[in-house]
Amino acid sequence: MSVVAPASSEPLPPGPSAMSRDEVLASQRGRVAWAALQAVSELGYGPTTVSEIVKRAKVSRRTFYVLHRDKEDCYVAAFEMIVEVVDNALNAKLETFRDADWKVLLRKSLEEYLALLSAEPDIARALHVEALSVGPALARHRVEMKKVFANRMLGAHRRGVAQGELHTTPPEGIMLLLIGGIDDRIRDCLNEDGPEGLPELIPDLYAASIALIQNSPSS
Repeated sequence: MSVVAPASSEPLPPGPSAMSRDEVLASQRGRVAWAALQAVSELGYGPTTVSEIVKRAKVSRRTFYVLHRDKEDCYVAAFEMIVEVVDNALNAKLETFRDADWKVLLRKSLEEYLALLSAEPDIARALHVEALSVGPALARHRVEMKKVFANRMLGAHRRGVAQGELHTTPPEGIMLLLIGGIDDRIRDCLNEDGPEGLPELIPDLYAASIALIQNSPSS
């Protein structure tokens, strides 16, 4: 089991359950989402079938179709779930750096994110590789994912303003451009070198982030 998998992805114990129907469905939804992420990471989005997902999730096809219209709907839900899970995991990891120098906070944000992806290749491929195979259904959700991570950069920027080192506010488009570039480099690394190569990206990503934030025009 992944170290960042949501508790709802754990299988229910055998026998009668004291959980409500809504709680049972939430548990099944988590298991199906996690199974979809793992199957797509291993097999690719195209070859992954509903049969493969339900087999891994240990639920029936009937349960699957209670939860989702089809494979695409399932993967979109799984993508949304994992963005939230990763965001929460990073919040916990970075809690002790909230008052650090803005450059330290920015670098630690990159380090923790790439360390998480390196340790969780299913998540890495779900967010940065296979999401592109889904097509328009996931496009809006990918934009929202980038905004989540752009807000982390803006958080570091706000620390720099509070510390008197930064004075302009980068436009949202600049931050999304930065996150898009990071997304692209992560995807290339996953495809060419595998997740173990991700930490080696940190010096370049950090330098590019600092340069763009320090030299961007004010919004």
